Amino acid sequence: MINFLISKIRIHPLLWLVIAAGIVTGHFWETAIAFIIVLIHECGHAAAALYFGWNVTSIELLPFGGVAKIDEEEEHSFRQECLVVLAGPLQHVWLPLLSPVLSVLPFWDGTMHQLFINQNNALLLFNMLPIWPLDGGRLLHLFLQKNYPFKSAYEKVLLLSLTALMLFSLITLYFLPFSANLWIVILFILLSLYKERRALSFRFLRFLLAISRRKKPCPKIRNLIVQPDTPILSVFSKFYRNAEHRIKIEGNARKTIDGRALASAYFSGRAAGTTVDEYVSD
Repeated sequence: MINFLISKIRIHPLLWLVIAAGIVTGHFWETAIAFIIVLIHECGHAAAALYFGWNVTSIELLPFGGVAKIDEEEEHSFRQECLVVLAGPLQHVWLPLLSPVLSVLPFWDGTMHQLFINQNNALLLFNMLPIWPLDGGRLLHLFLQKNYPFKSAYEKVLLLSLTALMLFSLITLYFLPFSANLWIVILFILLSLYKERRALSFRFLRFLLAISRRKKPCPKIRNLIVQPDTPILSVFSKFYRNAEHRIKIEGNARKTIDGRALASAYFSGRAAGTTVDEYVSD
């Protein structure tokens, strides 16, 4: 597994900039320790994903941490996804125990130990902020997906993340206005939120495509009641993750539309641009 994880590691170009800035400004050890902690953190995510049989395509190390990229065409349970997200932060629990072991090295003194502990705690606390794509933001997204339709949950997590990021930026401006690395991370997250917002329609279509290709039914059933003139895409915007959908048309209680069948019909061209009433009439 270790060789597999190493082969999947990718370093984002912006991280090289952060590393270079750390070295130039005389913060080599701070940068090196942060890099090692981030690497172990991401390997925690990837190892948990592999344990559940997920297809890990890469482990990308970013300025704020990293992302274990998973095949997006796969559907995963909320329980598994939550455990995979938590597997990263859990690495910070045992990492302080590593410092006494490293004390056998000639350069690992009390100052290095304290630096290691501070870096570990800082990265953990930052990563748990409710800002996508940090782990805290991903946990928030999972909570929203449990309680809101897929598209609505995505819109909400991006809006809440932007609000939290603006608040964090104000705090940074007050306490650490000259922290170049922190501002680089903030700008990177802001760009990530912008790109994710632009990709929302694509994510939504991928979600619907996964539903149309689903082979095993989900145990959870969600019943939707819609008006006869409701457009098909508006019906899809009410779909939840990890659920089957039973759609009833108001005024036509005898007819129930299967959500998976409707998604399949949409991608095959039999329901594109129509209302649910027109779909039933075909």
